[in-house]
Amino acid sequence: MIDNAARERRWCQGNLQHAMVILARGLRGVSRIHLAMGILGYLASPLWLLFLLTFNWMLWFKQNTGLSNITVRNFTPFLHLTGPQHAFLIFVICMTVLFLPKALALVDLALDRRRRRAFGGLAHATVGAVAETAFSALHAPILMLWHSQFVLSALFGRDSQWAPQQRIAARVGWAEAVRRLGLHTFIGLLWGWAVWRLDHRTFWWFVPVMAGMVLSIPLCALTSRAAWGARARELGLFLTPEETRPPLELAGLRSRMADLRAAGQTAPRPRDSGLAAAVLDPYVNALHASLLRENRLNPVHARVLADLGVGGPQVPPLRERLLAEGPEKLLPREKLLVLSDADSLPWLHRQVWLRPAGTLAPWWQAAARQYAR
Repeated sequence: MIDNAARERRWCQGNLQHAMVILARGLRGVSRIHLAMGILGYLASPLWLLFLLTFNWMLWFKQNTGLSNITVRNFTPFLHLTGPQHAFLIFVICMTVLFLPKALALVDLALDRRRRRAFGGLAHATVGAVAETAFSALHAPILMLWHSQFVLSALFGRDSQWAPQQRIAARVGWAEAVRRLGLHTFIGLLWGWAVWRLDHRTFWWFVPVMAGMVLSIPLCALTSRAAWGARARELGLFLTPEETRPPLELAGLRSRMADLRAAGQTAPRPRDSGLAAAVLDPYVNALHASLLRENRLNPVHARVLADLGVGGPQVPPLRERLLAEGPEKLLPREKLLVLSDADSLPWLHRQVWLRPAGTLAPWWQAAARQYAR
């Protein structure tokens, strides 16, 4: 959930920037619709939050002033509904919009035997859909707060950094979950207490929203456990056709990986192995340097590289340190600075292979021996 939020933060900023081009000349209508949907996908959360806060304020205002609700023209006069009945009608419409696609998907699955088996059977698919709906209901209020924060940050000019995203099954510790979602839990408890004080009946309607916030910490920590996913797969839940009937490409890949494991060739790559390849391997070195030279021809890329300090006076001392001390002595940004310089890559390649071994760090000597084989 935390890494998904980091991804959402970047996508939120990118989608909101589309507002500057949505009315540009030359765009097709369907392109404008896609851009608008992307923008509203993130604006929906602060609008939902504003809707809830406005309703709470109206409830408080009515109870503390004694004034009745302002009567307005009925938007469905042919139904002759009261205010509460209209509210319930809107609730039914919203639930229909949310759940009808899932129900129709299950009906479609029930009518297709082959696809039904590919998804693990109708019973398993139904249980999976119900479980996914429950998780989504708890996750939605958490995303509402996150998205609202992201939208405000973007509007106030706070740029999101494109940090690397964790895409493997790495569990989230309880301390990390508390640090990232403690505020969500506090807001849920405080908000729920305020609604309970205002009106007990309204509180029970608010429980689905409050529950996601209050349970955000255990929800984040427990759903990050890979064992839960493995157990769900054993039970036949959340299966996709690519899992039950893998295509030839996946089957071939798994067969090849099994052969590599049997030969003992699947050991994790050593640290900085990519840097070693970029410097020592003639093909990788030439390709990397050519791409960097191409970037220098682009004025935008050239300006970005200049802002980073690429090609500046600090690069030669860094590449000398890289050879003399090894990559483990340089900071990540220092290594990136050297690897982003088109002139440094060929220079490093020549120096590593031509300099006497005693003048290089032991790390380079070991790496060169591996490539010499």
